[in-house]
Amino acid sequence: MEIKAVIVDDEKHSLESTEILIRKFCPGIRITGLAASPEQGIELIDSLKPDLVFLDIAMPRLNGFELLQSLKYRDFDLIFTTAYNAYAIKAFRVNAIDYLLKPIEAEELVGAVEKVRRRMEDAKKLHSADHIIRNLEDLGMKRSRLALPVEGKIVMLDHEQIIYCESDGNYTRLFLTNGGSIMISRTLKDIDDMLQGPGFIRIHHSYLVNIRHVSQYLRGEGGAVILSNGIHLRVSRNRKKELLAALMQEPPSRQ
Repeated sequence: MEIKAVIVDDEKHSLESTEILIRKFCPGIRITGLAASPEQGIELIDSLKPDLVFLDIAMPRLNGFELLQSLKYRDFDLIFTTAYNAYAIKAFRVNAIDYLLKPIEAEELVGAVEKVRRRMEDAKKLHSADHIIRNLEDLGMKRSRLALPVEGKIVMLDHEQIIYCESDGNYTRLFLTNGGSIMISRTLKDIDDMLQGPGFIRIHHSYLVNIRHVSQYLRGEGGAVILSNGIHLRVSRNRKKELLAALMQEPPSRQ
């Protein structure tokens, strides 16, 4: 069985040495992509849809755990690579297939790959990235940043920078605290999934708002909200109850 793999590591030497070891000692693993940064890793994984990802944990701007939570494609198995023993416990707590300590030894690599093969042969998805990401979120490791593909680059946004998101068919426009906006090729449902958890709430089939930027709620059949940037948005009648419950738990934003 051929297994398509992507390697993500911000250290060039580690990236190249991992590739060499896999090609030499792991027949049946076809390396389809090498990513020298977390941003490039997101692009490659989402576009190439690999069966297996070798993922460095300690990377600048976005660590391995945060990278996982920024992915759209999640149906792959995962082997963490790290120079730090301290990450091992966290890797296992999120149910990764295995972790490899750098410098990677051939015997350890072969053993980790064999675990992947056995899991695939059993056809059980217990260790898929989606399962790992759910475990991360269960452990309270919620995303605090989003990595978004915009015009050939990856833009990093803190959650607090997003006031609201508006659907535009298969695209979504994000309105930001600096007065600007970003259009990305993701549906509003995709963005809602990426921002799962407290802080963001769908108030309408076209709108997802950051609850911390809601300044006022105007009563009505569904009502409306006024956001920190002065924008008024209509609230769907069937979303009203959920919104009011969220507002009762969240301090109002400051204009």
